[in-house]
Amino acid sequence: MTPRETQLPDRKRARQRERALGAELEQVTARLDTTERQLRLLQNTIRAVAREADVSVDGPCGHCGRSHLLITDGMLHCPSCGYRRTL
Repeated sequence: MTPRETQLPDRKRARQRERALGAELEQVTARLDTTERQLRLLQNTIRAVAREADVSVDGPCGHCGRSHLLITDGMLHCPSCGYRRTL
């Protein structure tokens, strides 16, 4: 076998791997686009619900980081960990 003949299977595998990675990248990009679209919808919905309920949404909870803080009646409240403090 010549050196060129031994390289052919490696090149073929490399092209197949490139195609597979390209397809995987397309799938991940599509999932990311869908997730970003769903996140925007949820953010808009939460803003509307908070407005209707006379609640403000603040930044992430500094104690647990699992939820945003809610502001009602002069109190900050984390719905996830229960942290509370007055403003």
